[in-house]
Amino acid sequence: MRAKVQRWNGLTVAAVCAPLLGLAGLAQAEVLDLPGDNVAGEQLERPATPTRGMSKAQVAQRFGTPNTKTPAVGEPPISRWVYDAYTVVFEHEYVLHAVVPKAPPPIYRINELKAVD
Repeated sequence: MRAKVQRWNGLTVAAVCAPLLGLAGLAQAEVLDLPGDNVAGEQLERPATPTRGMSKAQVAQRFGTPNTKTPAVGEPPISRWVYDAYTVVFEHEYVLHAVVPKAPPPIYRINELKAVD
């Protein structure tokens, strides 16, 4: 059985594609080695904090009474609860962010990873 060869203006497809396949070896990739769940690293030493979307009642029940509560300001109303190790920012009645001073922000999406020189 003979293989059918496609021709394009007198050239075989293989003759056209061969130089392009040679360029594939020039591509470079950067490999990021992420620590496993059980590896303690500097960026993994964040305290447990409330997650986005938790209600004020859920935060109080799970994390206790904050050291201070700031009243809501602006529209939408934004308020803060300050704990020893972090601050929780609320929009209306729900967690918007939990901020840990001097800690890198958590990585939620792989496309946010950046190589360190």
